[in-house]
This record gives sequence, C-alpha cells and structure tokens, in this order.
Amino acid sequence: MALFGVGRRTTHGKEAVPGPGLVQPRRSLDGWTLEGTALEDRFEREELRELGTLLHGVGAEMRTAWTYERAADLLERAGERPQALAVVEAWFALPEEVRRASPAATRSLGRRRQRLRSRLGSAAGPAAAIPAQARIGAAMPAKPGKPPAVPGESGTASSAPAEGTSRTEQATRR
Repeated sequence: MALFGVGRRTTHGKEAVPGPGLVQPRRSLDGWTLEGTALEDRFEREELRELGTLLHGVGAEMRTAWTYERAADLLERAGERPQALAVVEAWFALPEEVRRASPAATRSLGRRRQRLRSRLGSAAGPAAAIPAQARIGAAMPAKPGKPPAVPGESGTASSAPAEGTSRTEQATRR
C-alpha cells in the first residue's frame, strides 16, 4: 500500500500526544486551527487545517460519522493513537439513536476502537468490571449442579484428587 501513498508515515522523532483527552482547536481568523498545540509538528499544513475543522466538529458533538472516521484516520496515520482513540470514544459517547442511524460506521469505528485499545494496551470498559473472584477458576463448580469449593474449607484431609476427575477439574479445585 505504500506504493499508493497510503502506507505508514514517519513521525519525525516526536512522541505521541499523551493522555485520553482530546486536543481542542482554537478559533482563528481563518477558522479553527491547531497551531500552537502538540499536533502542529506532526501534520502538513493542509492536513492540520482539515484536522482542526474535524476536531472542532468532534468537540461540538457533530452527529456525522464521517467526521469521527476521518479525524481518527488522520490521527492514527500520523501515529497519534491516543488521540485517535479519544475521537472514537467521543463517537460512542453520543446518544444511542445517533449510532443506530449509521450502523456501518458504528461497526467500523467499533473495530477501530478495539484495534487502538489493543495497540495501546488499555483495557476495554466491560472487561475491567469483572470481579477478580469471578475470573478465578476455583469459583467455577467442578460439575454441573455441584456447588463450588470454598477456599477456606477442606472437605478431605488429603490433597490427592478423587478418582475419575479430569485434569481440568483438578486445576479448578485448587
């Protein structure tokens, strides 16, 4: 894809803008500008102008999916993954009826959000809310209809596995 100018860009040795907060453009005589922000050195002049307008639309909660897709695309191509994730999260913060109005874009932005989260190493929202005890295998019952073993109680004096139990059942009882 680099043949068509769509490949990865060099980042000119600059670090990505940190944090989940979205960089907001400021108003100028010519419209909205990102001059004076950390993003200024990462983009060419025309892209910076377009991105300023797009980020203003994101900050104003514009209800067009293309605005969010294009802003996230520009930011991700420049290596600004935290900012791209903030743009995608802004789309999912909009009311449900806005997202239902454009299901294809919502699916596309959802896939982009998963990819950005995995590349940034940030946890997904619902997965982080699972209690630690529910993730432990010991909380699962060994057989259907049989209550799970309580860690403090020991029903048998020896720790030898009972006959007829599989290795998985033995591992979940420990």
